[in-house]
Amino acid sequence: MRGIHLYLLSAICFSSTVLAAPTKSGKGSFKVQRRRISPRGLSGGAAELGKAYRKYGFDIPPALSNKVSMHSSLALGDPGDRTEQDREEEDDNDDDAGNIPADTQEGDVSFHAPITVGGQSLMMNFDTGSADLWVFSTGLPAAQQTLGHTVFDPAKSSTFKPLQGASWQITYADESFARGTVGLDTVDIGGAKVENQAVELATTVAPSFLRQEHSDGLVGLSFGSLNTVKPRKVKTFFENIMPTLDKPVFTANLRHFELGAYEFGKIDESQFEGPLTYTPIDASDGHWQIESKTFGVGDGEKQSNPNAKPAIMDTGTTLILADDLVVEAYWSQVEGAEMNDAEGGVTFPCETQLPDFHIALGPTYMAVVPGDLMNYQRLSLGTCFGGMQSNNGGSVQVYGDIIFKSQFTVFDGGNQSIGFAPHK
Repeated sequence: MRGIHLYLLSAICFSSTVLAAPTKSGKGSFKVQRRRISPRGLSGGAAELGKAYRKYGFDIPPALSNKVSMHSSLALGDPGDRTEQDREEEDDNDDDAGNIPADTQEGDVSFHAPITVGGQSLMMNFDTGSADLWVFSTGLPAAQQTLGHTVFDPAKSSTFKPLQGASWQITYADESFARGTVGLDTVDIGGAKVENQAVELATTVAPSFLRQEHSDGLVGLSFGSLNTVKPRKVKTFFENIMPTLDKPVFTANLRHFELGAYEFGKIDESQFEGPLTYTPIDASDGHWQIESKTFGVGDGEKQSNPNAKPAIMDTGTTLILADDLVVEAYWSQVEGAEMNDAEGGVTFPCETQLPDFHIALGPTYMAVVPGDLMNYQRLSLGTCFGGMQSNNGGSVQVYGDIIFKSQFTVFDGGNQSIGFAPHK
């Protein structure tokens, strides 16, 4: 541990000078390799589905709510499972795929990426579906600081400056929440540093946040208009560093049961097949949001979803949450698939070979998600949990990691667009 530095007690008010674009040191592009955390206490399919419903304010069906409530310690993960030894082993076992069956996706939720805040190393979830950079902190009650997270200690950072009068709060539809104070500090991701980056320190969190994914916080990579800081929203890390990058982009190169990486300022053409196809986004509400009105199942003809909800490309969500028309059309082609109230979602016999899923990402590009990626989790007695579930009539569709694992994806902040191409 580093020695305790002097904590800066001088408060800073919101001003144009304080919140001017932070500076960046180092490269015009940089890569962040994901790391595998301890495989104990992984989230189940119902837990991942419930988390996505809460995130987007969807109505949670009673069967799903009951499933998550009854099995919360298993489905959401036991916060005491992750020990200090587990954390030390992460650095030694980055190439270890663990022992989760390779024919399902559940092991892929155990990947996070390292950053440093004020010189303190944290394992974070990179989330294109939100705009807050928040961390578990020493401002939490003492008993909660030992529940499977590394907490950020502003007193141990010589560069931390509290932001007077600033607060943040994330509240979901089920009234789970996280909130706290805000400060400015140096954030280092992949060797590139942003000084005076707004960092949100959690001081109060709901139990569901303490159990989530064993991460130490979240790096929001959507647009600052979605940020929850008050009295004035702040820019995301990407927005602040974008002007200094070789290209105003970051890429998500996420793969099934591989570490994968996020890369900022560069597009690695060795990682995908053929040309990239770009589609414009609608960022009016802060999301990386596209249209998605066509789909197909296996070798069948393409089908129209005439009343399709817009789709958000969200690396912070695991599953695909699609309109009912799409979900029903896909699973109706899978023998034995059913809405399983006991499991909180669509399930199917594990021995079934799933058809490929074709989905429009924008007006012209059709992505192909291989059938084996549509199997999220093996349950008991030969039953598996589907990787695509209903959005339950929600206002958007949400395309999570199952789609990203089939597509190299470019988030282009300069041109307000997203580019797609199949992985090599």
